[in-house]
Order: sequence, then structure tokens, then C-alpha cells
Amino acid sequence: MGRRCIAQGGGVLLPNSNPIHRDQNGRLARGPLPGSNATNSAAHTLIFGLSADPIHAGHVEMVTQSTRALERRGYHIAEVLLVPVYRRNPVGAAKERIPDTYGHRLAMCTLAANEVAEKLELPTERVRASAIEAELVRDRSIPNYTAETLAHLRARSDPGTGLIFLISSELVSGPDPQLGRWYRPDEILRLAVLAICPRPGYAPNQAFIAQLVAHGACVVMLDEVTTPAISASDIRALLRAGHSPAELGRRSMLTTAVVGYLSEHDVYGVDAPT
Repeated sequence: MGRRCIAQGGGVLLPNSNPIHRDQNGRLARGPLPGSNATNSAAHTLIFGLSADPIHAGHVEMVTQSTRALERRGYHIAEVLLVPVYRRNPVGAAKERIPDTYGHRLAMCTLAANEVAEKLELPTERVRASAIEAELVRDRSIPNYTAETLAHLRARSDPGTGLIFLISSELVSGPDPQLGRWYRPDEILRLAVLAICPRPGYAPNQAFIAQLVAHGACVVMLDEVTTPAISASDIRALLRAGHSPAELGRRSMLTTAVVGYLSEHDVYGVDAPT
């Protein structure tokens, strides 16, 4: 991949290698601590891919806090993109009706993007929902692949703008992390800095992360980010059981704008397909 960025304080060693450690910017890298990082101050686009089924308060907090954490590390976040998936991988898996609800999910992401912009005190044009995953596969019988999405975003971006791909620690946890089983993870890590946000109950697999770094990945651990433990599947189940969006809003599971949307659109009502 041609770049090396950082792991935790000297505790992880690879065969015949320098220790993996965390630098002053919170990035993971191998070898001696670099004296500076000339690329941090460049403009970056923060990309958060999600099912958004539905987007909830935990997602909004994760993106808001992660943007602030990256800015504190010297990254200039010029744009934030919320990217709802159109068709999950593999096709026909558990969330088969995902394409049917895409319009609703994109609309809720647009509302959530405005809420993130308000929290960050940014113009709304700098935080937005992207329909790129629908554009890529709507007329093709294939699932969305993050590597393809990032490649298209890279092609559309200014050459001087970096990409940061935000994920939760769930994707790099356990003995066989999900990220390692994605389509072309090497291409994902070539195209973007990987920012990892903690998720309660999902400790990062440090050996897996060390392998990513050893192969040139640039990884930023956002350890200080804390988000509420909210599950979209729990929200869907509660809505189908007859709980109102307003009630879930009072329980801090849904944001105000999404409560309003779901109150007007019966996306997850008792008659909605599962």
C-alpha cells in the first residue's frame, strides 16, 4: 500500500519488526515515532457507510464526536458524507428488503446530516447524505462494495483531498474480524485512512490491526469517542411492536428529525415486511 501509519504503546510486536505504537495524532504506525505528519492539515472527506435502517441517535453521536476527534488530531474535515447502502452483501441475505426502503433511509440520512451539521456548527452543504451506492448498483444485480464506493468517491474528489473511512470497532473485533472478510479490504485501505470508533462490547483485535498497519494501512484509533449503545434492529422491533417514534425519541434512541419522519411514514409499522 506504500504507507505506514500506527498501535498501542509499544505492546504489539511483529516478527522481525519495530513495535507498533500510537503517535501524537492517535494514528497507528510501525517503527519509530514520526516527527511530523505533513498530510494531516490537508482537506479530508469523512465517509460513514451504514444501513441507516433506521439511522439513530448513536450514529449521529458517532459521526459528530469522530469529526471533532479527528479535527483535534490535526485533520481538516472539509466534508462529511453519510452513505446509506443500497443493496447489502451478499444479495438475498437477512436484510433483503433494504433496496425497497432506500428512499426512506436516504431521506432520514439527509435529516440526520443536518443535525450533525448543527451540532458541529457547520454549513449544511459540508455535511450531507450521498446516494452514490444507489447510483452504483441500482441497475446492476450486485451488492454494494465499499472498495468500489471509495474508488468512485476518490475519482470524484480533488486530488489533494484525502478520504477517511469511519467504522465502529465491531468490524475489527473477534478472532476473525469482519473487515478482513470484506471485498478487497486492501483496496479500501489504499484509498482511505481508516478511523475506528469504539463500540461497547467490541474490543479491537490488536493483532489484526497490527497486520493492517504492517501492510501499509493508515489507522486512527478514536479511543475517546463514546456513543450510546443503540441497536437499529431493536428500534425496528420496538416500532413493529407498536411503540411510537415519539416514545423512542424520549428514550434518546431516535433524533428529533428522524422521529418526525417516522411519525409521518410507516416504514417499520406492524404491516411493514420484515
